[in-house]
Amino acid sequence: MSIKLKYKQSEFETNCIIWDRDSFFVDFNCYWSRLTALIAQHIAEHTTNNWGNFNLIRTKTIKLLGIDSEKGTAESSSPIKILPLNIFPYLLAINLKEVLQDKSIDELNCLFRILIDKSLKECQSYIKSSVLSKNIGIIKELNKKTKQTLITNDSKENNDLFLNESGLINYIDENYPLVFKEQLNYILDEKTIFLTNNLFLYDSFLKQDIKQILLIEDIGLVSFEDTTINNLIEINVDGASRGNPGESAIGIVFTRDNKIIDEVSEYLGIHTNNYAEYTALIRALEISKQKEYKNIEIFSDSELVTKQINKIYKVKDADIKELFDKAQALIKGFNSFSIKHVLREENLKADKLANNALNKELSSKKQ
Repeated sequence: MSIKLKYKQSEFETNCIIWDRDSFFVDFNCYWSRLTALIAQHIAEHTTNNWGNFNLIRTKTIKLLGIDSEKGTAESSSPIKILPLNIFPYLLAINLKEVLQDKSIDELNCLFRILIDKSLKECQSYIKSSVLSKNIGIIKELNKKTKQTLITNDSKENNDLFLNESGLINYIDENYPLVFKEQLNYILDEKTIFLTNNLFLYDSFLKQDIKQILLIEDIGLVSFEDTTINNLIEINVDGASRGNPGESAIGIVFTRDNKIIDEVSEYLGIHTNNYAEYTALIRALEISKQKEYKNIEIFSDSELVTKQINKIYKVKDADIKELFDKAQALIKGFNSFSIKHVLREENLKADKLANNALNKELSSKKQ
């Protein structure tokens, strides 16, 4: 799965698009300005009984978050639009301390965190009316042409609600709420492109010398061209170990256009289950190179392997790190590559091949 993305004078070939949800798919003034007003209201209600102070605290909070209280709008550099929500309790605590002198910064920080979480839960109805349907079709058109990831500054609950309300629940491969926006440099690689209209994010990543970020004013002006020349090869892989460590084996199924074109059933020896799962992936990559498959999509029921290869989980085990590095080196040679986690029930053919190899080996040892 690979596409060529063109925007003005920029051109990228990518097998993964990371979308900034808040840039393109949610009406900012409809949702985030309302959230800001709700946060300010709760903070004022929970910190004073004095009407004069109530208005002062509410107005100051709205201003700190960067919303024009009269218009209900925000500039592109407004804090609520560009900064992670999890830093706002402390930011507000520091700036409101001069008004709320009877409480410490730590007390305010703790209180504001609770009030912001409460505001996020109450804002779910706004998500439903804030979906920018005109842009949703682009994600659906790109389905299965490239991997698509969604990030947002919102809560997990509201992000999940957005996916359901927008009809994108089955079109997004991964989605990350809140703090993951700060971890983009970890999930970005040379074949991934991050699309945003957030100038602050764009500038901050350029300063980190991260090139795979594109500032987009209107995604309607972006063209997407499918570059998958050869047929896509879908590969189910599985590793089995009886004892962990114990007798182990792998099973691999190669499919093109829903037809099985090759199968692998191999005994490995005494190893752990994770070793077997990684070895199944590596053998699939090696065979794909030998057969000159250019575009491959891997399916594995190992959450550890898929999330480590997709750089969601870090690799801490030294033995696994060696296998991880070998897999990553092989991956670089393909025009397009993706790996997805599937349930065991969706991986039964590969599972059966792995167990067939085990049964055959154990049977021969008994004779």
